[in-house]
Amino acid sequence: MNKRLEHTMRSYVKIFCIGILIGCLCRLLDYFPADTIWSFSSIQTLLGFWIMTNTIIVLLSSSNICAGISSFLYMFGMTLGFYGLQAILGIFIPLFSGGFRTSLFVLFTVLSIPCGAAAFILYGWNQNNTFNSILYSLPVGALIAETIAISVYFSIYHSFLFQLLMNSVGIIAFGILFFKRANCKAIYAISVILSTLLFYFAFALYHREVSMWLF
Repeated sequence: MNKRLEHTMRSYVKIFCIGILIGCLCRLLDYFPADTIWSFSSIQTLLGFWIMTNTIIVLLSSSNICAGISSFLYMFGMTLGFYGLQAILGIFIPLFSGGFRTSLFVLFTVLSIPCGAAAFILYGWNQNNTFNSILYSLPVGALIAETIAISVYFSIYHSFLFQLLMNSVGIIAFGILFFKRANCKAIYAISVILSTLLFYFAFALYHREVSMWLF
């Protein structure tokens, strides 16, 4: 895969602007009806979309520093676009009233830092060693775990179908790609299973309905 993100100001401005556009789109989707089978308004509230987009950023990055900074700027830009658009449109359209939510903006800006740190670490999968098999397994395991949790939620409440399908596509695409790239296929497979279990119980706590179903 061609490395399209570089350790340059131009590249960072580009990914920051992309983050703003994604944030604006998510803000607009947030006003779709929530009680439908597709649940378009909840795309950004689940983790699958952010796992996939940040994984793509790491794949396109030219270095670990580039991956970390690009991921942070993408998430920060998304946060700025998400809350900034609401504040701007709220001046003219009552539907978007509520002002600029400073506390949430600060919270998700701070959370952008560990996203950048995770991207910095995941870039290590480009090293020609056994550890790259473990790193490759983490995004796949996280996606599988959330997909299981969403499947349980879908079976009960008949919603989040779009997120379920989106995550499934991500699992297939990344699962095959990373299996081919992993230095040790056996370690990759075992790590996917272990990371799925780890993330599954973490997501079960995040999705309260799934937690009730489990326990």
